[in-house]
This record gives sequence, structure tokens and C-alpha cells, in this order.
Amino acid sequence: MVSFILGLAVTAALFYISALYKSASLLMFGYAGAGLLILAALFLSYRMHTIQCGIAVPISIAECGKPLTVQILLDNHSVLPCLKFRCLMEQKSHFLNRKDREWMQGGLAASGKNRFDYSFLTNNYGSYHVQMKKVRVYDLTGLFYFQKKVGCGVSVQVLPKMQEIGVHISEASRNFFGEADVYDEFRPGDDHSELFQMREFRPGDKIQRIHWKLSAKQEELLVKEDSMPKACPVALFLDYKNVRRRRAENVNAYLVILAAISFSLMDAGCPHYAVWYSSRREDIVRVRVDDEESLFLFLSSYLEETFQKQTRDLVSAYQDKYKGEHYLFAFQLDECLRLRKNGEIIRSFHLENWKKELEALEIIA
Repeated sequence: MVSFILGLAVTAALFYISALYKSASLLMFGYAGAGLLILAALFLSYRMHTIQCGIAVPISIAECGKPLTVQILLDNHSVLPCLKFRCLMEQKSHFLNRKDREWMQGGLAASGKNRFDYSFLTNNYGSYHVQMKKVRVYDLTGLFYFQKKVGCGVSVQVLPKMQEIGVHISEASRNFFGEADVYDEFRPGDDHSELFQMREFRPGDKIQRIHWKLSAKQEELLVKEDSMPKACPVALFLDYKNVRRRRAENVNAYLVILAAISFSLMDAGCPHYAVWYSSRREDIVRVRVDDEESLFLFLSSYLEETFQKQTRDLVSAYQDKYKGEHYLFAFQLDECLRLRKNGEIIRSFHLENWKKELEALEIIA
């Protein structure tokens, strides 16, 4: 609309000067300008209704430090080409709470689908939301345009690298018993709500455990074995609190460290809960991690978070929400890259040397 306001101002000035100096040539220029404005407005009003916008991404997971390409989709339902258009692209990093905007320019073929590649560097870990905010369609002269808001977008995950660290699982963690919805595939237990297996009766088995109906059918004594719940002996608290401005190097180090701890615990066979405060839900969130699928679910969910505005201590809030559920070890990582175990600091990472410090880290769970 700015271009039309300037055009109207110039046309009005031509009419005024032509009347002031009684100039026929300036008056003709004024009529020509007015006619051009009317034709441009009619043309653009038609064109704005014949163009549909969209955005797509071939792969929703990107690698840090490499270009990420998204496809801009513009369908032209008109027989007339569009020699010039511009669209405003925005990349927003949720975890860093940072936005970058850039205008992209191109042209549309007549009556067809048009695809344009838009690339930008993903220099930081996190979740990126790439959005087409506005589209400007120009007339044939390239002087006047109409603009409309679009708002279509896609999300892309840039996951931190999975670095393995030393993890020693104690016997207490291996034999930890508690309530869980996941059961051990190899060991029986004492949970009567889930059947582990049926086996032959052995000396020492309790008579109450005999399955009499099945034993009668099989004509031999069969005993029921209950399942062993795979409780989580470890809780990993992600306590990156609300800070005024998040530094990219600090966030990258923080995300790599937490991913390394969770991945190494999972790889060592230690199921654990990843716990954080969600600003979107305004509540404590936890995700059980015991395989690669759940690890990816945890990381992708956590990277969608923005600023965490909790005022209470995260560990205390978790214990209040999940009363009666216990764990053996609580690991807590905060925004200062301090790693605590059951409240005691076991490692403070420094930004200038955190990679080497992470390689030398060993934890006992």
C-alpha cells in the first residue's frame, strides 16, 4: 500500500502543479498517472486471489552448521505471469528465542505451480520454525504491489550430537524396584498385575502360584510368574531457568551435555526420566527414556520449549507432583552448566573447555 500512497501523492502533485501553471502537458501526465494507478489496483486485486502460497521441507531434521533448505510453493491460477513477487521469510529458534527475517524475490510462470528453494544456515541446536509471513505481488511495471499476510510454516529439528560418556550402573540401580508401566523382558518379579510367563512346577514353588485350570488341560502342574516393573532409578532434571538473553554458545553446550548424559544412561541400560518445567503447559513435564525412540521424543519435545519461568525449585516441584514415586539418583543440569548429583555439584563445565571436560566425565548411577 505504500507504493500506492506514493503514486497518489505524485499524481495529486501533478494535478496541482498543472492547475497552478495551467500546463496541459502536466495535466496529461496526471491523467496517465491516475489511469496507471487504477489499472494496477484492478490487476493486483485479481492477482492476489489467483495465487496460493505454501511452504514445505523435504526432511524435518537438519544438521548443525549446514544449510537447511525449505521449499516455497506458489500456485498461479491465472493465465497471466507475475514478473515480480517478494515474500518475507522468518526463522525462529524456540530455545534461543531468536528471530531472523529475510526478503526473497522471484517471478511466477503463468498458470502453474512454482517452487523456489530458500536456504539458511542452522548454526545452533534447537527447534526452528520457518514461516512465510508476507507476500508482495507486483504489477507488470514492478512499481506497485499489494501485500497480504500468509503465516504458513514448517518446523525443523536440529538435534545435538550424541556424545558417549562413561556411565557405571550400580547394583542398586539394576535391582531398583518401583511402579512402572514398562516390564522387564528377561526377569520375573512380584507385580501381580502383569504375567511374565508360565513354567513347570519346581520344588519350592508356592501352591498358590499354580494355575489349576491350565494345569488340568496340560496334565502337568504349571506355575504363574509375575512380571518385574522396570522402574526408573534416575531422574535427569533440566533446570535451564529464564534468563534475560540466552547466549548461543552456552545453549549449544548445555544441549550437547544433556543429550550426552541421557544417551549414555540409555545406552548403559539405565532407564531414566527427563524432567523439566514447560512454559507452554505451565507444569512439570517428564519423559521416560529407555530406547532411541523415547530419547528422540524427549529431545524433540524439550527443544520446542522457550523461556522457563518457574519460581519453585524443580526437584521439589517434581516430588510434590509425583508423590510416592522414588528414585535413587537425581542429576540436575542448570544454565550455568553445573551438574549436580543428589544436590551436590560433581562437575562445573566451562565454555572455553566444555568439550574436553565432557569427554572426561564419568558418572555413577
